[in-house]
Amino acid sequence: MPFETQKSYYSIGEVSRIAGVPAYLLRYWESFFTELNPARDTRSNRRYTNRDIAMVLNIKELVYDKGYKLGKASELVSGALQESAADRKTSEILRLQKQIEREQKRNSVVDDRRRLLLLEIRDEVEELLQMLG
Repeated sequence: MPFETQKSYYSIGEVSRIAGVPAYLLRYWESFFTELNPARDTRSNRRYTNRDIAMVLNIKELVYDKGYKLGKASELVSGALQESAADRKTSEILRLQKQIEREQKRNSVVDDRRRLLLLEIRDEVEELLQMLG
């Protein structure tokens, strides 16, 4: 799922795709990790910020990659939540957003060139068909 640089908030489905964990697990983590508490909109839908996404990625790293049980991971997150780690993940998210935006711009230029080339080819084929009768 591409990050959108102008986007301030993400839905639970988008965060689920970004983090690679199911939405139900994110909801469970919210009840287990008090630090993970995304804001809610007027319809009570979750609105995750980049900081919330960094927290989700941090929890996923502790549980999936480092193998901590949820209790220990919760202690680590609450007791030793280092701003530098969260800031590092937020910086990584922003870097990936910029990279995706550059790639999308590059792809749109290539698509425009292809479109122009196809139009030229179509015009030449139409001229040939007119010449043949």
